[in-house]
Amino acid sequence: MKKLLMIAAMLLLPVAFIVLTIVHTNVLRTTQFTWQSRRVPPAFCGFRIVQLSDLHNARFGREQSRLIRAVAQAQPDLIALTGDFIDHRTRSLAPVEELLEGIAPLAPIVFIDGNHDPRSDFYPALLELFAQHGVTVLQGEYGLWWHDIDESLRPVNMTVERDGARLSIGGVHDFDADIVLLHDPSTFAYYAEGGRDGMFRSDGLVLAGHMHGGQVALPGGQAMIAPMDNGLSFFPPYSSGVYLNGDATMFLSRGLGTSHLPIRLFATPEVAVIELKAE
Repeated sequence: MKKLLMIAAMLLLPVAFIVLTIVHTNVLRTTQFTWQSRRVPPAFCGFRIVQLSDLHNARFGREQSRLIRAVAQAQPDLIALTGDFIDHRTRSLAPVEELLEGIAPLAPIVFIDGNHDPRSDFYPALLELFAQHGVTVLQGEYGLWWHDIDESLRPVNMTVERDGARLSIGGVHDFDADIVLLHDPSTFAYYAEGGRDGMFRSDGLVLAGHMHGGQVALPGGQAMIAPMDNGLSFFPPYSSGVYLNGDATMFLSRGLGTSHLPIRLFATPEVAVIELKAE
């Protein structure tokens, strides 16, 4: 009897693993985070930012219906896309185009490059698609040596106005902005240290991606591995969630798609909703 039970368990474990990875790769979770800070003007109390990151060509429902519905339910005032929406595997921009058609009417959209976007042959077409949907593309972390594009023509930040008050959204070239969009969270330490050294203000909010929540994590969210430029990183210092360093705060999204490994485990795709609150 014990032998039969052992055989059954050995047969069921791989099946359970496959089912779990399929579910964890495709189910969407919405995460709520409230950022309370003196950087938030009172007029922006309740202002909601939806952060989407690391799509990597993934689809969630027919014509991105599940992803669009999750964004719409969050009632965003701004949508921040923090890079890696395409990569070297991209064969069509349809997943991005379907998403933009659904979310562009909901709120203004701002985008920064990830490390994969400029490497794709579809990158110039992606920029054209963003322009068609009114997306603001900020100067990012990654040089555009793959394409003949002058990044200096891009804005370093954008300003959102509400009831006479202003909120600045910047990229890696404007660390004085109220909210800074990064792709790679490893820059967060430099951001925090720069504030302490007086180079720039670093009491703002950083929104980052890149790590995919580890993509494969332990139950509870501790990342076991994470995709990196040169392969995989084991037990990375950043995986997902909220990080504090001095006066600086970072929210690190688990992202949506996959790279290197085509699966997620205990690192489900995420729609992040960041609500602002004045201090």
